[in-house]
Amino acid sequence: MATIILVDDEQDILDPLEEMLESENFRVRSFLEPQKALSFLRSNSADLALLDIKMPEMNGFQLLQEVRNLHPNLPVIFLSSKTEEQDQIIGFTLGADDFVTKPFSKHLLLFRIKSVLKRYSADTAQDGKPIEVGSLKIDQERHLVTWNENNIELTVTECLLLISLAERPGTIKKREQLMDAAYQGMAVSDRTIDSHVRNIRQKFKDIDPNADLIGTVFGLGYKLKILA
Repeated sequence: MATIILVDDEQDILDPLEEMLESENFRVRSFLEPQKALSFLRSNSADLALLDIKMPEMNGFQLLQEVRNLHPNLPVIFLSSKTEEQDQIIGFTLGADDFVTKPFSKHLLLFRIKSVLKRYSADTAQDGKPIEVGSLKIDQERHLVTWNENNIELTVTECLLLISLAERPGTIKKREQLMDAAYQGMAVSDRTIDSHVRNIRQKFKDIDPNADLIGTVFGLGYKLKILA
């Protein structure tokens, strides 16, 4: 039974969400205050978090940054009335996995939740074999990435994108191919893929300023540069 964390400052949104998810056999912990959710996560784990963006005292973006410090690989979906593309880019850059815009249908939300959980399950790796390209090593089964023996904390969505590129170094992968690899057929925008790639690049740069793994092929997509 997967545990889902709900954080929203409106009780009339939390109550029906909690009831709906429990009816689908999820274990649910809901919080009106982000700080109480963080207090829970300091001593407990979860399988997925649903976070509102617009909240007093601490917004969803700030909460996500705090959550990432506690659980770097926790899947996160934003529930938001915000539809601006820039908000989604910020969220994906911070490590969100998906956005669901209010109001939403039960079927849409459940589809998104199950899609994200499926991506985070151990069987998402295609063959489970480790990938090694120069100084880059990827443990597909555990979604662990190292560069020059230093751990790189990627979300699983980011890891799946990197795996897709690393399977055939030097081969151009179109954005549509990367969407299929990371989102398993679920439609997302090109900007979403661009945001994830930008985030991956920055995480490697944070470890090694000279790291330059992913090349952009304008008008086509991305490729993993062949590493010595």
